[in-house]
Amino acid sequence: MNAHVKRRWRHSLRFRFFISVALTAVVFVGVMIVLNLLFFHNFYLLQKKNSLIDAYQTINEQYNGDISILEDNIKQIENNNNIRISIINNYGKYIYDTIFTHDRSTAFLDSMMQNPFGETLYVYDADELERKGYTFSTLNDADGSTAYIALIGILDTGDIIFLRVPTAALRENQSVNFVFLMISGLVALFACLVAGFFIGGHFTRPVIQMTEVANSVSRLDFSKKYTGQDTDELGELGRSINQMSDYLESAIRDMQQMNKQLQTEIEEKQRIDDMRKEFIVNVSHDLKTPIALIQGYAEGLRVGINESEEDKNYYCDIIIDEAKRMNHLVRQLLDLSRLELGNIVPNKTDFDAYELAEAVVEKTQVMWQEKNLNIDLSNVGTQTLHADYDMLERALLNYMTNAIDHTPIGGYIRITTSEDTRHLVMSVRNQGSQLAQEEMDKIWDKFYKLDKSRTRVSGGGSGIGLSIVRAILTAHAGGCGVRNTEDGVEFYLSLPKTDEHAQALTADTDPS
Repeated sequence: MNAHVKRRWRHSLRFRFFISVALTAVVFVGVMIVLNLLFFHNFYLLQKKNSLIDAYQTINEQYNGDISILEDNIKQIENNNNIRISIINNYGKYIYDTIFTHDRSTAFLDSMMQNPFGETLYVYDADELERKGYTFSTLNDADGSTAYIALIGILDTGDIIFLRVPTAALRENQSVNFVFLMISGLVALFACLVAGFFIGGHFTRPVIQMTEVANSVSRLDFSKKYTGQDTDELGELGRSINQMSDYLESAIRDMQQMNKQLQTEIEEKQRIDDMRKEFIVNVSHDLKTPIALIQGYAEGLRVGINESEEDKNYYCDIIIDEAKRMNHLVRQLLDLSRLELGNIVPNKTDFDAYELAEAVVEKTQVMWQEKNLNIDLSNVGTQTLHADYDMLERALLNYMTNAIDHTPIGGYIRITTSEDTRHLVMSVRNQGSQLAQEEMDKIWDKFYKLDKSRTRVSGGGSGIGLSIVRAILTAHAGGCGVRNTEDGVEFYLSLPKTDEHAQALTADTDPS
């Protein structure tokens, strides 16, 4: 056992309980020994004196001068209490003596009857003898070898009675009693120590278990529970700790959820702030160029920088084109804001999917013919779409124009439709370069442009088109997305088949 374990054991509740039981046992045994040493002698003498008094009273009640009547009772008293009895008449003659009961006629007995105690000296209280009828004295034998506790009494017949108990028995009993008390005390002490050890373990086991539970709770580990079945105060405390652990676990879980929600809200707020800042920067950037061009060409017209009618018309065309571009951008921003705020409610009707795809291809005919692209509508079915026609056409036009912009000359664009139990899906797939995985989510953000090198002259868009697509599909309780194919990219949009499905679906659902 190392020093840490020893120190922990010495400070444990079980050890203190064991020490308390041990000290109590030691004190108890010690008190018993001290009481035996100090008071056993006097207590024993008191008991013997009481025995002498009882014997005196019994003999006095039954004795009428004829000793033969009492011989059996006297022998019983002698044997039971180890009392020596002598009865002497008024003339100093022995009537009865324990030692010489069977030899009264001998000369030795006569000599003892003439002088029953030989040269023995005794002292007694004559006043007490006269008042109570008996008194006590300490007597010694003639040879001084044996001491007695003696009762000297006067019987109702006038005879004198001597009742004696040897003190040698007292000393022997006291010695034997002390040895037995020491042995029994040691055995009792050992038994108390063993019992204290196991009883201490029994009573401290719940406390140790509750301590382990409390330590686990302090480490935010709520898996441990108090398993005791006791109905006492310790059991109640253990169950209270379990309840506290459950409540604390629930409170911490709720707090963690609230923290996660708060963190999400903070991140969302930060994202919105970042988008707002980016929006302002992008709008400022997209409006700065047309404004500068309009201002420059307008000032040129005012100062008459143009030398011919043809130059004047050219200046005016530039101003009109840039104004149209600004107007288109502002309208897109307004439409997107109204869609995101829910101010535009789709006017849903039923129409044919193939007719929608055909109309979109026709409207973009000049663009895809210019690049000599192949348009494939063979996989477009005749499913009935339930949606706002104009809004869905606008979304599909955005997909189509993006596909035309990113398809190499002579490539292909394929429009397809598919369905499952709940969705109708239209997709626009074009040949060309694939999207990086990290850009698949960003392309739906406002003003995000895949090709930062594309200029206004080369046909770069405003970066709002896909944001409008997502807002349109969200308003329809549908979804939109993009995936890479083996030789290009495929954009898709999905619509619920009925209004009941629309209520059950969330925005940005990916039917694949």
